[in-house]
Amino acid sequence: MKKAVLTTVLALGAASTFAAIRAVSHDMYGGDANCWQMKRHAEKMCVVTNGGAKVVFIGDSITHFWEGAGKEQLSKYFSEGDFKMLDLGVSADRTEHVLWRIDEGKELDGYEAKCILLMIGTNNTGHFPIEKESPGDTILGIREILKTIRAKQPKATIVLTAIFPRGATADDSQRLRNEIVNREIQKFCDGKTIFWCDFNDQFLTIDGKLSPDVFPDRLHPNALGYEIWYSAVKPYIDYALSDGKLPAPANRYASHFNDRVYRTDQQISVFPASRIRSEGYGAQDWWLDRLLAKRNQISECGGKIDLVFFGDSITHNWEGPGKASLDELGKTYSILDIGYSGDKTENLLWRGEYGGELDGYKTKCVMLMIGTNNTWHRSDKPEAIAAGIRAVLDLIARKQPEATTLLLPIFPFGASDADAKRVNNEKANAIIKGYADGKKVIWVDFNSKFLDEKGDNVALMPDHCHPNEKGYAEVWLPAVLPYFKELCGK
Repeated sequence: MKKAVLTTVLALGAASTFAAIRAVSHDMYGGDANCWQMKRHAEKMCVVTNGGAKVVFIGDSITHFWEGAGKEQLSKYFSEGDFKMLDLGVSADRTEHVLWRIDEGKELDGYEAKCILLMIGTNNTGHFPIEKESPGDTILGIREILKTIRAKQPKATIVLTAIFPRGATADDSQRLRNEIVNREIQKFCDGKTIFWCDFNDQFLTIDGKLSPDVFPDRLHPNALGYEIWYSAVKPYIDYALSDGKLPAPANRYASHFNDRVYRTDQQISVFPASRIRSEGYGAQDWWLDRLLAKRNQISECGGKIDLVFFGDSITHNWEGPGKASLDELGKTYSILDIGYSGDKTENLLWRGEYGGELDGYKTKCVMLMIGTNNTWHRSDKPEAIAAGIRAVLDLIARKQPEATTLLLPIFPFGASDADAKRVNNEKANAIIKGYADGKKVIWVDFNSKFLDEKGDNVALMPDHCHPNEKGYAEVWLPAVLPYFKELCGK
């Protein structure tokens, strides 16, 4: 369920007119040219204009403190010849500050680096509650930094380092947010020009505790931590400085995995999962492009959105075959369409929980329809699909407690009621119908109107799955419009 909407998605991601979310904006420290960060920037620009360096570290205080807790290691390993480091770490920096420094601030201009090592993001997660900055926003900010580094330094080997663990225990909320980000940003690394280096397990005990013997404040490493850091990244620096004469090192992955972030034995349909750089019915970059466009729309909305459409390509296609109907609705209502082609229940859970699509505003109505791809792409059992939909409803209730959810059945699939996928979906529908209480969750079933007298949907769903323009205008819109009017009062 991707081809029908891919062109629309790419155009949306490339030409969004919304204001940028904080994590991908370019922030010159609030415009204060006299702040200490700008004085540090000026000092570093003296190095830049005098030839820069072959080895460049970019980041926040953890990188900055190579000049503090790690000064012995800096002097020992990174003070001479090609190994002489340019430390572009600034305490308290977030992705938006790094973007300003390397773009407008020109910290990567005018010289040719061989190896650029990036670690950023802990202040994005640490300075704002999750409803103010989702892990998805941080991921988007890091992606934008990687793009900017590549544009500024096209020949450099980039080493993307996992955000270091923080907090005393494995269930520390900020630690978990960093691990959610790490799980996704590693997918940006191809093992050729961008390498992933995750050695966080070397900082942790077997039960995931962060020792004060290495991280005294449970955030910044001491000298031992910088020794570990040097040892982990040295193979990548050696490779980059050898101009490819040495064998390329492999991406490095930590052996420690938090089961609250990585699915172990949980039901797949109820465990949040992204589709960043996934294969098969994968999203590659358009999925993130769409997430960025939707997060930007939310940042511009003033805190209120009338209607939220949540689902897969069938919902996504309100922007395709359903565009005339969407435009008509848009004359009266503000609308956020967060349907994504190919998504399953777990992908909605990730976008709602970690992608920020249910944060930053209040809505009166969420229209939910999901589950087709659970059947089509993976042949989930009806009970598993229903469990996923139950989890999505619970997430909506928690994130948008003032909203009423219109729960739609999975639309009829295939040419007849004997189609195995339709049969499976109808069994799921029979279960989820019971989730509606008629107040906060309202069951809205108009499936029969898509079918002819033989039970075929081909007239309104030419591919037996997605409604055409007539399906949106003559079936779907009339069925839900009365609810929109009642819930929004207009």
